[in-house]
Amino acid sequence: MKTAMTKFKQYLQGRYPGSSTAKHYMSDLNIFSRFVDEVSPKNITPKLVDQFVQEESQQGKSATTINRRLSSLSSFIDFLIDDTEDDTWSNPVRWKRHAIKVGRHLPRDVSDATVERLFGVINDVRDRAMFTLMISAGLRVGEVVNLDVDKVKAIEASLLSRLPIRGKGDKERVAWLTVETMARLQEWLEQRPESQEQALFVNGRDGGRLSVAGVQYCLKQYCTQAQVQVTCHQFRHTFARRLVEQAMPIDSLAKILGHSDLQTTQRYIDGADPTVRTDFLSAMQRLEHLTTQTNTFQSKQAHFSAPASSFEADERPDPALLLDKFSHLALDLPAQLQQELRGHTIRRASRWPSHRVKAQLHFHYSTLCRISRWLVTERHWQQLAQLKRTDLVAYVNARQEVGKKPRTIASELTVFRMFWRDLLEQELVSNGTLLQVKAPPAGDHLPRYLTRVEFQRLEQIVLTETEADTPKDRFNRAWFYLFAHAGLRLGVALNLRLPDCDLSSQRLRVTGGKGDRDRVLPMTPQLALIVQDYLTVRELAPTNHLLIYKQAAVKPHLLPDRLRRFGQKAQIEPMTPHRLRHTLATFLINQGMPITSLQKFLGHQDINKTLIYARVYDETVQAQFASAMAQIEGLVVTDWPGQIEQLNPTVGVETG
Repeated sequence: MKTAMTKFKQYLQGRYPGSSTAKHYMSDLNIFSRFVDEVSPKNITPKLVDQFVQEESQQGKSATTINRRLSSLSSFIDFLIDDTEDDTWSNPVRWKRHAIKVGRHLPRDVSDATVERLFGVINDVRDRAMFTLMISAGLRVGEVVNLDVDKVKAIEASLLSRLPIRGKGDKERVAWLTVETMARLQEWLEQRPESQEQALFVNGRDGGRLSVAGVQYCLKQYCTQAQVQVTCHQFRHTFARRLVEQAMPIDSLAKILGHSDLQTTQRYIDGADPTVRTDFLSAMQRLEHLTTQTNTFQSKQAHFSAPASSFEADERPDPALLLDKFSHLALDLPAQLQQELRGHTIRRASRWPSHRVKAQLHFHYSTLCRISRWLVTERHWQQLAQLKRTDLVAYVNARQEVGKKPRTIASELTVFRMFWRDLLEQELVSNGTLLQVKAPPAGDHLPRYLTRVEFQRLEQIVLTETEADTPKDRFNRAWFYLFAHAGLRLGVALNLRLPDCDLSSQRLRVTGGKGDRDRVLPMTPQLALIVQDYLTVRELAPTNHLLIYKQAAVKPHLLPDRLRRFGQKAQIEPMTPHRLRHTLATFLINQGMPITSLQKFLGHQDINKTLIYARVYDETVQAQFASAMAQIEGLVVTDWPGQIEQLNPTVGVETG
């Protein structure tokens, strides 16, 4: 293994001279080599790669990191196959089987309040100039340390000064420096010690050029003083977010950042969408309940800014240990089937966010066991390969006969297809026709939204029940309006953290949502005020979860139970968090929020899903049609019947 890795390293160094590519590839391969120990490259199997992925996931490595290491391993094996010209050697990395699905994650920008707090403790002229270049010009930390003093001294000062940059990938671009940024640089130039080094930023010890690690260490010290968590690259993300919030076109922003691919720029600015914010707030302001309730609460505290997280990330649950607690669900199944169900579920767990592993694992495994038990009992399924398409169709029919809803059956089939695809990829079965079994049509059912009157009745119950304004009351108002004014799913609300709540900008950061997709939500002024009031009385706890009950993160059953009781008092049953999500979506679309903005707000990939959540009222359709036709034909809509009768006197007359 070591000899082959040395040969691969020499190949990379020759192909990418002067680049850190070889360094990063070898780092990933060394990690895999330590995992497999003495196994030779040719003896690496797909199952061994399965175990590596599981191990990496259990250590809390991100999907991006795991996939990068798989890519390094795959490239290494491909190199060896080409080098040995062995046509019988196949690459053990199977991307459909091993790759971790990467969700849609937000850029790592920080709030303006956090930036202000950090710069409040940076009193060194050199350091203030360095970090100003990152936050106000978007320079990478490597680009900052590579700046030469002569290049900066040659800049012609103006309202926007031009600074040539040679950045990542040896690409040249222009960074634009504001008057304030130039002032910070000039302050440093006046105090910069004499040095033989051409670097703009030198250390005070020997006058040598600062290193990237040195700048990162310096920032870490300031973060400790300010009690915040910020990285150098987060300055760059924040710079991009600020520009897009001021409506800078993405192609111009790409040039400033030095990106040749617009998709890279898009990843920097996904959290900043001023159109969604404007559309959302405009629609909410038109809702009667918002204008009538906004002044119900008056904050009794000064402005509160949620502190940056100083907590370590939650430990990722061990899926193997969790499955041990559910092993009784599979006791009556054949031994081989038990083994494959367990292995498949553990592999799937590596794809789920940490906070969803426990609940998702129980649902996934129990669903598979329920289907398998029926197939074993009713269709005598004993060997994996003997299962037929007709057997699975029979299960679907049986579920229909006992009254299960089509969507429930569809959900079960989705889980079973995942399992069967896994068996197909391992070549344990060959019958791919099972993947074609479909659930019965679900029909076009109306969403479970509340009418305006029902919602106002429910809201009044909540306000009445919490009017004493105790800490418990503030807690109840906070979670209720997170559902009602932000449309959060229950799992998302339970996973909210203190740094996710940016009250100064009135933004909520949603991470690890459905499909592992992140997004940023605008907050209404009322929601921001209610959350602010709750935070001033929030219980101390060893976790940075936003919602805390009895000094711990809220349990999944607590909020649905309390909401159900509020619903019963308002004579609304069943009352669930998801009904409030449907209600908000329906209200917004009927107040004129564009469907595309609503799609982004709800976090849907498919706009058809948004149309399921939000139903347009008949009155809305009528008003919009009337308005459109009035513009098209120039007719006064209320006069149409009279005009139609004048054009055709027989209209409306019964004939015998």
